[in-house]
Amino acid sequence: MWFRFISFLIFSFSSLINAQGQNFLGDTLAQGQQFVSVEVSMSDWYSGGDYVNNASTTGINDSLRGFSSANTKGYGAKTLLIYKYGLTQDISLGVKYGYNYQKNEMNIESFEGGAFTGDWIIEGGSDLSILGAYGLDESSSVDFFIDLPICSSEKLKGLCQNKLATPDNAIQMGESGAQGKGFYRFGMSLSSNWITEMDTHWMGSIFASAASSDKINGQKVTAPFTYGASFGSVSQIKLNHAWTGMLRLTRMFDYVSYSTQAQAKVKYNDHSRLAFTGEYLWDFMPNAQLRPFVEFAMVQLPTQSFNSEGQRRSIEFTSGTNVIIGLILNTTF
Repeated sequence: MWFRFISFLIFSFSSLINAQGQNFLGDTLAQGQQFVSVEVSMSDWYSGGDYVNNASTTGINDSLRGFSSANTKGYGAKTLLIYKYGLTQDISLGVKYGYNYQKNEMNIESFEGGAFTGDWIIEGGSDLSILGAYGLDESSSVDFFIDLPICSSEKLKGLCQNKLATPDNAIQMGESGAQGKGFYRFGMSLSSNWITEMDTHWMGSIFASAASSDKINGQKVTAPFTYGASFGSVSQIKLNHAWTGMLRLTRMFDYVSYSTQAQAKVKYNDHSRLAFTGEYLWDFMPNAQLRPFVEFAMVQLPTQSFNSEGQRRSIEFTSGTNVIIGLILNTTF
């Protein structure tokens, strides 16, 4: 289904290839200018760790904690659509919507961890994001987004699906699918790109986001506060060809969420992600740009702590990897 959705988007926007409005961080649209971006990507990830059967015992008694080897791995595909309109010379508004397929496999070498062992499949649409930007000058902007949890709506949650790979492949209702998390989320960033006296081109941003608490499967949950920064450079190869290298660090505070697998609330400790992204920019037409990219990230997944059968248990991850390859088509008109 997601493949048909990708094909439909590429076909729909191929007529617009006729993008130089949002090339770099801090760029904004001119008044009346429209911007469309279609992104298609595939990802793969892996993290190792331990399942701890008795997490209440202190670290000095590790031999009594009941360690079992654990790991999580998976792959996914995503299509993302962004539309923006230059409302004034300094203000632009837009929307973002995505469609995801993800398959995550958890392996735990312990009988007590059997509820977590198996495949978790997510396929469906994302929550809808409202985008906005205010241009401070020609190369700096303040950006914001608001995520609307349409996947949690009784009328619209059919757009999103979460499937636990059980024998009957039962759909787990109540949780958002794909990128949707069931929260109203608000985020802001300050972005800029600049050229030095030595003609080197740099860009960077700082960002933060927070979400409201909500009920998922009837359980009160919270969402992580996220913050971070990015920094990169732009190198011109020749006319209409350039590449960018970007380093991005993201940090997320701890939060609590209900787990269908654990049948309980799970506390997720603070965690982080350090990613390097390389992009090739090709302005193959006056108002159209292709951007193939590769991203490699070191990921520290959060420790998951929960109570099961009167015993405090946890899944403690070591650092993992996440690789993403994709293609972006940008157009302005």
